[in-house]
Amino acid sequence: MSEPQGQKPFKPSGLIEFTEGESARRKADKPAAVAAIERLLPGHWEEHRRPLTAADTALTGRGIDWMLSLPSNARPKALCAQYPRIANHLADIWDSPRDTQLVLMRLLADERGHRKGFSLQIEQEIGRLAAYVQSLLEVAPTEPADL
Repeated sequence: MSEPQGQKPFKPSGLIEFTEGESARRKADKPAAVAAIERLLPGHWEEHRRPLTAADTALTGRGIDWMLSLPSNARPKALCAQYPRIANHLADIWDSPRDTQLVLMRLLADERGHRKGFSLQIEQEIGRLAAYVQSLLEVAPTEPADL
């Protein structure tokens, strides 16, 4: 069988070349301490975050409905005003109290280290909301055991 004119036969080299491989290799070769320091530098996380959407910058209809459905003493008004992305996320997962409780606890705990953190007002709102979710979990009917 003859090769089409102008095309060379395929000869595997045994090596796979990636155009971004060198930058990945440089990152992997960095000592852990250097990588940790780089994560603290201004601008590091901005390049890793997804682009903002409308739901990140303003409350959605679902977010507004969610906030208004809460008892007045549990409404996180400042959180909704200052961090609509978080409020919209809470509204989306509200039907799952256990997931909501986990998200609220993770908001209050600094798991990544060296975060700026929320203002006292926002922390108090998250705490009141977490207490409200806990009260829902305590009165929620339990699922019957599988037989």
